Amino acid sequence: MFLNLALIGDPLSHTFSPFIQTRFLKSSGLNGGFCCFETDGGQALSETINTLKRYSFKGFNVTVPHKEEIRKYLISEDEIASGVGAVNTVLNEGGLKGFNTDVCGFEGMLKDGECDMNSAEVLLLGCGGASKAVLYSLKKNNVRLTVVNRDTNKAEATLKAMDFDKVSVQDYNFIKTDRNFDYVINGTSMGLKDGVFADMSCVHCAKAAVDLQYKKGLTPFLKEMSDSGCKLLDGFPMLVYQAARAFEIWTGFYPDFSVGEIAGELGL
Repeated sequence: MFLNLALIGDPLSHTFSPFIQTRFLKSSGLNGGFCCFETDGGQALSETINTLKRYSFKGFNVTVPHKEEIRKYLISEDEIASGVGAVNTVLNEGGLKGFNTDVCGFEGMLKDGECDMNSAEVLLLGCGGASKAVLYSLKKNNVRLTVVNRDTNKAEATLKAMDFDKVSVQDYNFIKTDRNFDYVINGTSMGLKDGVFADMSCVHCAKAAVDLQYKKGLTPFLKEMSDSGCKLLDGFPMLVYQAARAFEIWTGFYPDFSVGEIAGELGL
């Protein structure tokens, strides 16, 4: 039997998901393939989903900007997806079933980096879609959280929808004066296009600066935090761990892998 798997999103030109999932298929001894469907929302998304169902795709990942829109096509969601309010993994089994593996990915990244978030003082930059899985995980750790977001009203609405208390919401003026945290987490896309991040010189980080972005070398955010003397962690392990959990949902097998080996194979 050939296992059809896919990724839906836009843009997808720089995704490493096909490489990672094909590697998982090979290491698990399964016959299959993974392909990308760069897809707009609305009618285009509906048509892509119908195509995947028509050709009996076992499952697919969903990335920006469709993690919320995809929910209307599902017959069920797991508890994490409902709590986060976003789906990034879909299983086609008697209908489309939604899951969120980003939380698993984030927690795998923290474990690899030996980050203990329990009761920690945490600064989170950004409160958009990428940050929701982070918030879901942080909520379980009783952190003392500060969220910095350009639109504070939007951030407050997101936090309220997730029943997140013990949080201070600030705009970016907050980081222009001296601040001290155990962990600083970047959940924004800042710097992706132009390489320029906000000035973080007044933010002091004692334990680890954690970026959901990843690239060869330091990301713009991690460059800004490199003088803090803390650990610098990028988001590549999160990508791999969430992919491994998605693979397990689709196949029943958790793949054997090393994050470091995969990064090396990709030249990261």
